[in-house]
Amino acid sequence: MSTTFGIPQRKVELEILIDSFGDLQDYIDTSFFDKVFFRSMNNSRWLNPLADKLPDNMLVFPLDNTAQGIYTIGDIKEYLRKENETNL
Repeated sequence: MSTTFGIPQRKVELEILIDSFGDLQDYIDTSFFDKVFFRSMNNSRWLNPLADKLPDNMLVFPLDNTAQGIYTIGDIKEYLRKENETNL
């Protein structure tokens, strides 16, 4: 299952963006986010050349699917590391 992840284009209170389950509020337009990562079965990749330089604790938000364990830039880096290990 593929998912695109993004970060907000400007600072905003977390409780405005997500509900009590951690999902984006239904009134949030995904164009408010800069896309930074795409996860798929065989072709996960950074969508922004600077995204891997962001702090590991920076929150990312799934824009078109569920998070499935990816909540921060650090989670993405770990996911890519594991993916690369299994493809060796």
